[in-house]
Amino acid sequence: MLRAIAALLAAVLGTAAAAQDGDTSASDARTLVLTPLSFVKDTDLDFGGIIAGQSSGTVTMDTNGNMATTGGVTAAGGDPGPALFWGYGTFNQTLLINVDRNNYILTRDGGGETMRLDRLSIGSVPPVRIRTNPARFRIANPDGYFAFTIVGRLRVGANQTPGIYRGEFTVSLEYE
Repeated sequence: MLRAIAALLAAVLGTAAAAQDGDTSASDARTLVLTPLSFVKDTDLDFGGIIAGQSSGTVTMDTNGNMATTGGVTAAGGDPGPALFWGYGTFNQTLLINVDRNNYILTRDGGGETMRLDRLSIGSVPPVRIRTNPARFRIANPDGYFAFTIVGRLRVGANQTPGIYRGEFTVSLEYE
């Protein structure tokens, strides 16, 4: 079995193009490249903006990207969405997607405050929750390309310190 680990995508910057009156504007260009029996991360798991209240609570994202909050937490916009991964194998090939569902810690940029990410779930594109761990998945696309998402629950403390919180989790994939 070949085992692959998620890789970060490289962005390719576009060049500025001249406008009518000599004005210029820059734009980013981006691509996702796959090789046989590989997979790459496309987007990060993002819970968007939240408001922490006087009581603790949670923010949970389901495999469809829908958000639910509990306790003193309020969703406050942004661009929330699941982590998205793309892979490439062969039609009808079986693979295992594994995410350690233990707790992960997100730490505030510039400080030591933390939040916990847990209850990670693996979904497919189009969305269908895959309920086994590791998730057994069969490639249904005749071209061999496939996508899957990762979502979870974020535990927010009472009066959680404002800021940007970051953390990471590891996804492994085994082509059978």
